[in-house]
Amino acid sequence: MQDPISVHSHDIPATYRVVRAILRLGTGLFFPRLRTLNREKIEQGGPAILLITHPESLTAALLLVAALDRPVRCLLPSGQVRGIIRKLAVWVPGIRFYDSLAEEQHSLLDPCLDVLADQGIIAIFAGPIGQNGGQPSPASAFAARLSLEALLPGQAQVQPALYPIHWFLRSEHRGSEPLVYVDGPVEVHAFLPKIGEDVAEAPRRLAEILEDATGANVFALAQTEAERFTREVEGLSREHLEEQWAEQPEWKQQVEDLELSSFVRTWIDGQNRADPARLVELREAMDRYREARRRYSMGELVIATSGAWHTSNLRTVEAWVESVLGFPVAIYGLVNHLPAGIVLAVSGLLKKNPKRDPNLEWLLRSFIVLSFYTVQVFLANLWWGRATAGYYTLTLPVSGAYLWRYRWLIRHRTHVLLLKALHPGRTVRLVRKRKEILDSFDREIARSPQSPAMPCVGSTNAAE
Repeated sequence: MQDPISVHSHDIPATYRVVRAILRLGTGLFFPRLRTLNREKIEQGGPAILLITHPESLTAALLLVAALDRPVRCLLPSGQVRGIIRKLAVWVPGIRFYDSLAEEQHSLLDPCLDVLADQGIIAIFAGPIGQNGGQPSPASAFAARLSLEALLPGQAQVQPALYPIHWFLRSEHRGSEPLVYVDGPVEVHAFLPKIGEDVAEAPRRLAEILEDATGANVFALAQTEAERFTREVEGLSREHLEEQWAEQPEWKQQVEDLELSSFVRTWIDGQNRADPARLVELREAMDRYREARRRYSMGELVIATSGAWHTSNLRTVEAWVESVLGFPVAIYGLVNHLPAGIVLAVSGLLKKNPKRDPNLEWLLRSFIVLSFYTVQVFLANLWWGRATAGYYTLTLPVSGAYLWRYRWLIRHRTHVLLLKALHPGRTVRLVRKRKEILDSFDREIARSPQSPAMPCVGSTNAAE
């Protein structure tokens, strides 16, 4: 086994250093810093193969090239980028495109062996995990073959370190730190063909181990959380379908008989292992929806328990008129009683204290309020004369009493009227938010190579 070698800046081609500097500057404007856990395993030197659990992504490849100090060659399917972006991406020294990894293994093998012989790093994206009919993915198969070929006589005979790399990369980049975890290396030499063993058996066994290693994503949701997420998606779909079918009286099917299709359940499981950040984002959107739904239900409860007064048009109009016309009077009373209210609040006399005598409390409150009344009347007399001060004296207790009345009006009438007025708009926003979540779920599923032609969530196609 070769000793690891250190990689110095003068060992890196100048073109690669320039492109990497540009990438670091560019990604720094749009992404937080890529945090790589156990990064020293890669940076210490020696040839390495990185099998990345994250689905094929030009963004992830550029982040990896920008983050690592050592040069890295990322293999990406050409379908990931098109047009002008594709033309620019081919000039990045750390990225090589292919059309089909399964069909181009022979043409990719020799260039990758040359990179390993030069103590370089090859990064391979695992692609869909657990969606190959029980067989290892083309990425796992190629990584297994490449690592074993490097050890065979007649090749470079280097022993590359083979690391499963787990990613947590959110689509909402701002404020979210991309995470990369370098897992423990897979011992490649233990899978060298044994005497008399079929030549294809060793890569197959290693590919199966790699498939299991990439499937054990350290960022994945716990099994109980993943099951809870599945139930929540199912419940959201049922809620959506129930409202749709309620508009069709002839519809006989019941939502209680529906459940998510086996494809959707399999997709959630595979996504949790390959790209759990997508599930986390969907779950956060569902959490926000549940909170909006809770506030919506609380508003309905307030309206339902506020009494029958708001069912009367006359009393409803009276409440609206008083709420509007009484507002200036309440503000006037608030200004007059604000100094006394501040003193009462600071002294704790606004709240009942069981340790104090209630009679004494009311006596102190009255004394403070009357003291401020006296001062305020004196100032009014000083500034505007006796006549004005006399009228002002009469408004003090009246505005104070109405302030107390308006407080009750806001809590028991105006609040209910506002909830009723805003209720239709809140209903529309809630339905729209739910549909956005289900549409996002459908878009994520549609990216899967095995996705069905029709939407899987929030439609009758979600059921089996």
